[in-house]
Amino acid sequence: MKKPCVIGTRIATKVFKDGDIVEVDAEKGVIRKITKKHESTYRFLWGNKQSVLTLQWNALAFRDYRSNIWNQVDNIIQISHESRIRTFHSIKDLHSDERRGENILYENYMKKYFEEQTATLSQHSNFFMRLRSTGYKKLTNQELYDLVRLSLIWCAKTISFFRSSQEEGTKIAVNKLRVVYNEKEVSILLISPELDLVNRERMDWAKLVRLPYSSQAVIAHAYQYPWIVIMHHSFDEVEETLKQRFEFEKSHEFHADFKKEKIILREKQNILLNKNKKIGPLVRNLQRLVHSRMEVKSRFAGTDFYTIPLHKEIANRTGVDIKYLREYYLLEDFESLLLRNRRVSKNEITNRQKLVVCLWKSPDLIIKSGDEAIAIAKRELGDLYEVEKKYEVTGSVANSGKVHGVARILQANDVEQARKFRKNFKEGQILITQMTQPNIMDIASKAAAIVTDEGGMLSHAAIISRELHIPCIVGTFIATSNFDDGDIIEVDAEKGIVRKL
Repeated sequence: MKKPCVIGTRIATKVFKDGDIVEVDAEKGVIRKITKKHESTYRFLWGNKQSVLTLQWNALAFRDYRSNIWNQVDNIIQISHESRIRTFHSIKDLHSDERRGENILYENYMKKYFEEQTATLSQHSNFFMRLRSTGYKKLTNQELYDLVRLSLIWCAKTISFFRSSQEEGTKIAVNKLRVVYNEKEVSILLISPELDLVNRERMDWAKLVRLPYSSQAVIAHAYQYPWIVIMHHSFDEVEETLKQRFEFEKSHEFHADFKKEKIILREKQNILLNKNKKIGPLVRNLQRLVHSRMEVKSRFAGTDFYTIPLHKEIANRTGVDIKYLREYYLLEDFESLLLRNRRVSKNEITNRQKLVVCLWKSPDLIIKSGDEAIAIAKRELGDLYEVEKKYEVTGSVANSGKVHGVARILQANDVEQARKFRKNFKEGQILITQMTQPNIMDIASKAAAIVTDEGGMLSHAAIISRELHIPCIVGTFIATSNFDDGDIIEVDAEKGIVRKL
């Protein structure tokens, strides 16, 4: 047959897959896989379980509210598979974020920034508080749609204040601290000395747990801290989650004294700041960014809870399943449903479960689903669309230390999975998640270490790991997809490496 042939490889059938493109070099007895890598111009930024409407308002912030410099982003791509979102920003935009971060060094800019942030958060809260007293049954379909639209607009307006505290935005400022302090000292300075929203929620919850269980009390708690029940579609679901948390913490006594911890923290910070008093204003601005980061996040993450009655009325009025309504409907779909009685077809829902892509390339915003979305995502993301597993991944050290243990992969905002974790997550296991949400603090408090796909030195995972005194590596990009639940891994938070043992 006069064809090249290499025999006796022993492992060829195991190494290669059917359909691989290979080169057979029978001169040297070598078979090699040919890979055509399309190197991506994007970088993973964040991911969790949220609605496709989240994709939309996140992108609309860039298109419609560009007066805020943190919204002057020209190219992102977001993909959602069964409501699991992954967001990628162009490397060019991330470099621009880093340059924008130089503004944090200037007092006048930060003063104006915090004034605008405070005003926006106040207006956001006022709008959603008004929803609580709204009688939806009396509203017309047009009025219901207007409330859906305004909910989206307020999320789009608020999210920009979150971006300023992400890794690229704070890099220049944090590096200024590193000139004066070592990593451990920087970690101490980047914790807010004030009680933050997570601390206050934990303190109020501890008071509830000391009392007999009350359905009314836990729902009232959710109204005060709505971000603890993101991605819940009914008050029954909310109560089920909070009742489980109540029972869990009733049997695992909670003793943290946040007020005392903050006093000790201030003493440590004052000693460090006395080394270089000129850097004090910069430290205070970074601490305020840390503190306000959760205030900002609580607004848009709390939208899910506040809109339950609104979406329930729309579901009752139209006959559309509330889960589909809240997870797969876009703003224009709400308009078509309420004003023209047109539902999203079953076929389109199936396509959106398969994949939704939201591509923002200024000035164009494209949202597609199904096979068309897959084609766009593969074209844009290149080698980021599907990442090959490795024995180790790297990230940024948020809190130092070195441990090994069992990896537990928790998908952020996955309600059912979090409930299972409360039952089977064991002390000393290693929590790997896209991001640590404040609603899993009871789980995180049992972890020997935390590893996240996203985040920087001011992220929630970074802050709580310092408070819990456990190793933490953030910004690995791929840890949740690289490791499997149950893997034995080592977290080397001295070098920023997570490896499978």
